[in-house]
Amino acid sequence: MELLNSCQHASQTTASETKDDSLPWVQYRVHDLANDTTLFAQPQQVGVLTDSDLLETSGLVASRRNPGYLWAEEDSGNPNEIQLLNQSGKVVARFIVDGAINRDWEDIAIGAGPVAGQTYLYLADIGDNKHQYSEKVIYRFPEPTVVGQRLPYEGHITNAEIIRLQLPDGSQNAEAILVDSATKDLFILSKGERSLVYRAAYPQSLTQTTTMSRVLAMPFKDVTSAALSPDGSEILIRTYEKLFYYRRRSVESILDALKRVPLQLPLATELQGEAVGWASNGAGYYTTTEELDGEPQIIYYYARKK
Repeated sequence: MELLNSCQHASQTTASETKDDSLPWVQYRVHDLANDTTLFAQPQQVGVLTDSDLLETSGLVASRRNPGYLWAEEDSGNPNEIQLLNQSGKVVARFIVDGAINRDWEDIAIGAGPVAGQTYLYLADIGDNKHQYSEKVIYRFPEPTVVGQRLPYEGHITNAEIIRLQLPDGSQNAEAILVDSATKDLFILSKGERSLVYRAAYPQSLTQTTTMSRVLAMPFKDVTSAALSPDGSEILIRTYEKLFYYRRRSVESILDALKRVPLQLPLATELQGEAVGWASNGAGYYTTTEELDGEPQIIYYYARKK
C-alpha cells in the first residue's frame, strides 16, 4: 500500500472554509456543529478483523437476508469479491462478483432496486486519488444469501448490473455513496478539502454513461463513507475523525435533509476509519477501519439510547 494512497490521509483539522461561490453550499460550518451524546452510546467493541483479505476494508453494511451478519469489501488492488462476516469479524462466506473489476471499490450500500421487494447491494468503484478516471462504476445486484449453505461458503455473483457514471466537473476522488430506497436515486460524495454531492436519478442507464448532477457542497474534509438507515429516515456521513448525523423528515428528499444542520455523533478513534453502516434493524450503527501501522481493525457498535 503506497504512502498517502486513495485511502490514507494527513491529519484532519476542520474542513476548508474557503468557498467557491459557484457551488451550492450548505449554510453551516463544521466548527459550529453540536456534539450529541443523547441519541447513541459510546463505541463498544464487538469484533476484530483478522482475515488477511480484510486489511483494506473500506465499506461495511448489515445484511438483511442474512440476519446478524455484515457485508464488507476492500478497495484498490484487491480481488473482485465481497465478504460476509459474523459480528466477531470472522469471514463466513466470500462471493466473487463475476465481470467486475476492483479498480478502487470504496463503499458498499444496501437498499431497493429494480425489482420491488428485492434487496440489492451496491458496490461503489469510485476511488480516484490521482484524478485520472473519467467514469465511476456502480455494481448493483440482488443481495445473496447463505441460508441453507454449509459455512464457510464460497459463491459467485453472476447477475451484477453495471451503472456507469460521469461527474459534470471532471475527475474527482470519492469514497462514499448513498442509495435512496424511496426513489432509488444514487448519490456520490467526493473526498477532499470539501465534499461535493452528485446525484443520478433513477432509472440509471445500463447501456450508456449517465452524467450526474452536482447538487450540493459540504464543508467536510475527507469523507470516507455514508449510510442511510433501513427505514430511510436517518443519514450518516463519516470522515476519518468525525461522524455527522441527519434526521430526514417525512417525504423529504435526501438533498433537502443534507441542507439542514447535522449533529456530530460518537466515533471511535480509528486512524484509517473508512466504513460506517447501520444495524439491519436501525438500533445502532457500526464502524471499522483499514489496517494501519499494525493497529487492530476493531468493529465498533454504537447502540441507540432512545
